[in-house]
Amino acid sequence: MYVAVIYSKGPNWREEGPKGEHISPHIAHQHRLFDEDILLMGGPFTDGGGGGLAILDVESLDEAQGIVGNDPAVKAGFYEVVFHPWRISLNALNREE
Repeated sequence: MYVAVIYSKGPNWREEGPKGEHISPHIAHQHRLFDEDILLMGGPFTDGGGGGLAILDVESLDEAQGIVGNDPAVKAGFYEVVFHPWRISLNALNREE
């Protein structure tokens, strides 16, 4: 199943934003998930709000919650997350040319 994870500023967010010490462990965690084919795509919102989006390929919502719960930035309260089970209806990324 696919799960959309929406990240927003948590109670311990620091305004130094992406250059702060909290982002490096988060990025390393995301890269590991990407390398393991769990994270299909993800990245920050570009509106300056401090949040982001990730699409996970997992067996269950509980698995997604456990994986994201192990993100050092989530554990430290820099990010809060909301999970939405998600179904792909349209996908231009796999479009034949």
